[in-house]
Amino acid sequence: MISSIRSLINSKFGAIFALIFIGLIAIAFALGDMSGSSNFGALSGGNVARVGDKNITLSELNDSLENQLRTERQNNPTLDMAQFVDGGGLDSTLAQLINRYAITVFGEKYGVAVSKRLVDSEIRKIPGAMGLDGKFSADAFRAFAKQIGISEKAIRDDLTQNLFAQQILPVAANGPAAPDGMTLPYASLILEQRAGQIASIPATAFLPTRAPSEAVLAKFYSANAVKFTIPEKRAISYAIFGPDIIAQRAKPSEADIAAFYKANAAQFAASQTRNISQVIVPTEAAAKSVLAQVSIGKSLSAVANELGLSVTTTANATKDSLTRSTTAAVANAAFAAASGSVATPARGKLGWTVIRVDAINNIAAKSLAAARADIEKELLKTRSEEMLTEMTAEIEDAFADGATISDVAKQNGLTINTSPKLLATGQDISNPSYKPIPEMQAMLPAAFQMETNGAAQLIELVPGQKFAMVSVADFEEAAPPPLNDVRSIVQQQWALSEGAKGARAAADALRKALDAGQPLQTALVAAAIKGAQVERLSGTRADISLEGQPVPPPLSMMFAMKKGTAKILAAVGDRGWFVVQLNNIKKGDARGDAPMLMARKQELSGILQQEYAAQMIVSAAKNAGTEKNEGGIEELRTRLTNRDGN
Repeated sequence: MISSIRSLINSKFGAIFALIFIGLIAIAFALGDMSGSSNFGALSGGNVARVGDKNITLSELNDSLENQLRTERQNNPTLDMAQFVDGGGLDSTLAQLINRYAITVFGEKYGVAVSKRLVDSEIRKIPGAMGLDGKFSADAFRAFAKQIGISEKAIRDDLTQNLFAQQILPVAANGPAAPDGMTLPYASLILEQRAGQIASIPATAFLPTRAPSEAVLAKFYSANAVKFTIPEKRAISYAIFGPDIIAQRAKPSEADIAAFYKANAAQFAASQTRNISQVIVPTEAAAKSVLAQVSIGKSLSAVANELGLSVTTTANATKDSLTRSTTAAVANAAFAAASGSVATPARGKLGWTVIRVDAINNIAAKSLAAARADIEKELLKTRSEEMLTEMTAEIEDAFADGATISDVAKQNGLTINTSPKLLATGQDISNPSYKPIPEMQAMLPAAFQMETNGAAQLIELVPGQKFAMVSVADFEEAAPPPLNDVRSIVQQQWALSEGAKGARAAADALRKALDAGQPLQTALVAAAIKGAQVERLSGTRADISLEGQPVPPPLSMMFAMKKGTAKILAAVGDRGWFVVQLNNIKKGDARGDAPMLMARKQELSGILQQEYAAQMIVSAAKNAGTEKNEGGIEELRTRLTNRDGN
């Protein structure tokens, strides 16, 4: 089978840039040991790998790890760096960096062009590089780079790597579609059906009868500390504000209101609108025919129906609005006609327009006194938005310059509140009845991605309306609590663990009985295991291929077994063991199922394209020459997982 798909690219700027090598290509590739030499003389102590003549620094790897961890936390908020590294995060992140550099070195060697102008054009697309006028600003770009703690060179390098990949990988992936000879067996395999029996052997049938000694319990707790680890907790300092904070300053004066009234005199002058009905016909002759029939007494609707057309009506149309929606000629004709009459036909945007004036609405001029309330409301809204934008920009600048949340709150008259130490989910484990404020749902994800050094950040709660200044007031790193605090839970887990050992032995004995030809039900009755049950289970390969659908592990195992055999499988959480017996296999046949064959052909073709791109990267890395500083990598792994005892 084709290797499993892994993401190729991990931009150090994450969702800010949303830059990936190519939008739909994920690469089934982990670099593994591709160094052509074990000599690391070319690598300095601050480098973790070298691709061609380019070094991957420890700092760059650290940045990528932090960014990848933030990304993973979007789906798993309690994940910490040690767990991420133990789960393969360090190796996969380094492999992704090596992949990026390999493609860049290959592109430079064989004449793929990525000019400074092209990189500049990508920089201009970065939202953070825009000034207040919405256009690119070099000052805004530099301030943005400073705010996220990344040099301009690092940003340019990252964009350059992406641009090389965007030019090379699509060409490499543009291979032939999967052949029919591969598609039919694959589609038929998806339709294969399997059926069998499963015996569940609970750990509770083998629980120990005596409590563990203190030494045994302590040893179990130490060996399984990760199961009891309390995720990182953070206390969040925050100050929430909105337009009300500048309402008094934004309130317009009488002079402001009068100036607005004068500048917009036409808006308050006497005016006229019209209620109209109209029908559009293709030619001038047709328009004149409609006018003639209406003139002798036919209704406009009746004439339109005879032509297979419909009449549309508009209420309170102004001359300007009618000009914008049609043409000046149509508007002039409509506003020259008397109420109840049909205007002279005129050419519009879609044909010739015949308009009947249903009513004329005369609107008297509005004095300053009459318009004052509306003007004040409009000015207050506009000025509030402008001043709030200026204020938030000033706050972001202050934070970028190192100001604390206390400094900025005091300067702007804001009150700071501080939450208890919360999990990333918003729970306070010391107070189960605690309920976070609704705004915490937006503040917590940002707070758990921030540094814990007191730096503050401005986040938007409601676009353009509500904001929050946030900083980490206090935190506790993920760690197992003292044994005495969780003794009863640990004791229960120890008992289940011991019971699972007994369940494992019983499952082994049961499997051996099945191998000797004894029926499952008979063997289970003979074993006399309290609470054990037998169930029948069946399904197709398609059932275990459904994305996002939980699949019973025993069903998955049945598709990795030979007919007539039995295997054992552990239940989750030391709950017991399963004995899985496969009784029947019914092969699938996709011949004649055109939609199925087409879908599988497209699927296989996509996987082949990913494989073509993966092989391109393998070749690029070999061609460039790749070395890894294994000693430095292991030292980093130890530090990140705290195995050095510090």
